[in-house]
Amino acid sequence: INRLQYLPGGDIGVLCDTLVEDVMKLTGYDRVMVYKFHDDDHGEVISEVRRSDLEPYLGLHYPATDIPQAARFLFKQSRVRMICDCHSSPVRVIHTDELKQPLCLVNSTLRAP
Repeated sequence: INRLQYLPGGDIGVLCDTLVEDVMKLTGYDRVMVYKFHDDDHGEVISEVRRSDLEPYLGLHYPATDIPQAARFLFKQSRVRMICDCHSSPVRVIHTDELKQPLCLVNSTLRAP
């Protein structure tokens, strides 16, 4: 956080590049990206740090149809999405019948790919 406070103001690119580098150092993830939704709802990877053996996504644009409105809403709500292992099988969430209302995972950051 101290390093972020000393970044030059007004440059979102420098801020995003610093954030992805710091998150990768802190977590050890293989890839960290910042994804931007444009006014027409298409998406773009605007910052990325990754292992050298992974294909880069930086600068790629995705049509609005690639991310359904409901998923886009969830991205905007939680702002973070972690896929710990994209090759693992999803695990079914089991809840007790004693719950008064259904389990809400809107703010859950761990999701299947």
